[in-house]
Amino acid sequence: MKIDNGGPAFPVHPDMAGQLGCVPSQSDAGMTLRDYFAGQALYSASFYEDGCPVFAEEVAARAYEVADAMLAERSRT
Repeated sequence: MKIDNGGPAFPVHPDMAGQLGCVPSQSDAGMTLRDYFAGQALYSASFYEDGCPVFAEEVAARAYEVADAMLAERSRT
């Protein structure tokens, strides 16, 4: 199953890329919208659950679950 990454988080219009002297491509497009949403989700992540510390891997997995939900909701509107 291919995960919807939402495309680039901060796309550059080709005209602007030309003015900046760069040519955007898939390999240098920067972070995806999914990555950006996951990073934003970390701000609201709790590192403790029921008084016990949550491992970083779990926090990261939850952040991407929130990011996926945000992308799904975004596609509905």
